Amino acid sequence: MGLEGRSLAIPARRVPSSVPSMGVNWTRPLTVDEMYGDWDYEAAVETLEQSLEPRRSSVIFDTVASLGVGPDDHILDIGGRDGTHGLMMAERFGCRVTVVDPASANLVDGEANVGEHESGHLVTLLPGVMEDIPAADDSFTVIFSRDMVTHVDDLITGFSECARVLAPGGRMVIHANFQTDLMEPREAERLYNATAAVPRNADVGFFEDSLRSAGFTVSDLDVVGSEWYEATQEAGISPNYLLQLSRLRRAEDRFVEAFGEVAYRSMYGNALWGCYLLFGKLETRLYTLEGPAHT
Repeated sequence: MGLEGRSLAIPARRVPSSVPSMGVNWTRPLTVDEMYGDWDYEAAVETLEQSLEPRRSSVIFDTVASLGVGPDDHILDIGGRDGTHGLMMAERFGCRVTVVDPASANLVDGEANVGEHESGHLVTLLPGVMEDIPAADDSFTVIFSRDMVTHVDDLITGFSECARVLAPGGRMVIHANFQTDLMEPREAERLYNATAAVPRNADVGFFEDSLRSAGFTVSDLDVVGSEWYEATQEAGISPNYLLQLSRLRRAEDRFVEAFGEVAYRSMYGNALWGCYLLFGKLETRLYTLEGPAHT
């Protein structure tokens, strides 16, 4: 049966969602009699067909809106790839957006996107990295970062640079994914090697210590968990990552011959990333930060 019009009323969570709750004992082995015993399998499956009404990732822009952003603001989209999100914010808020990204291919695509968009005149694209932002002190009222801190070589320096370019009273909205205690070491090694990720940046403790070292404080934290990926799966707007992994494993030689090893590993890593978010081995978090006090 379809999902339309049916839901389980589960409130949005602001607590860690990666570890099973309700006191479930995962260490005691089930018996065969218990597994096939006196419980209603069909009803359980039917319940799982009901949507939990997950929020979509677009709520990140609602978080930016909650800061009162308007035409007088100047947003830095750090690691903004091809400018897509920068253009969305320029269109929604009518403000200037500077997109900084280290990948030349992203910037080339971004220039084309900016040139075709009605709000493109508000968006500037620059090459650069979080650890060396090409802007003067106090340049931006808001810093926006979406799913990019895993690629930052020196996160402590990166946050210090964000503090430098953020104007007094400014805020930072940052979306990042973190490893949970369900991730096994060899799984993590394969995943991060295939996704150009810096492993320590997936440690939520290191991440939070890094932002605090630059003077930032956490004013709001939304532990999204797997919710955004769940929403894309229900809406049919993201790939079937399990199916991709199966095909990549079964047709490794064919894929490598056609596209090369880098493409193969990148596709495999991206599919693993999606699955691990759904499995709870990775966890999405959305932070709102207050900038350091200026003296």
